[in-house]
Amino acid sequence: MRKMSKLKWFLYVSAALLVVIPISVALMSDHATFSAAFSHTVISIAMILVILGKVMTILEKRRENKRFEPDVGAVIGLSIVLVFSLIF
Repeated sequence: MRKMSKLKWFLYVSAALLVVIPISVALMSDHATFSAAFSHTVISIAMILVILGKVMTILEKRRENKRFEPDVGAVIGLSIVLVFSLIF
């Protein structure tokens, strides 16, 4: 595996853990609550990590002359969701 692929998967796993760990803590505990600001921040950071991973995928596919249009669509869609979530 190349260095960029390892970094890409690290970003994806980190994003998943950022979402899963607080959810599991809240589900396992009777008194654990998280503020809306904390939840919003964690989800935004996770989305940024996924966007960075997708950008790395685009760069890899572009270098290998493979189709990367679905990845561009995913980056655009996630970016729009991130911007709207930051605005509202």
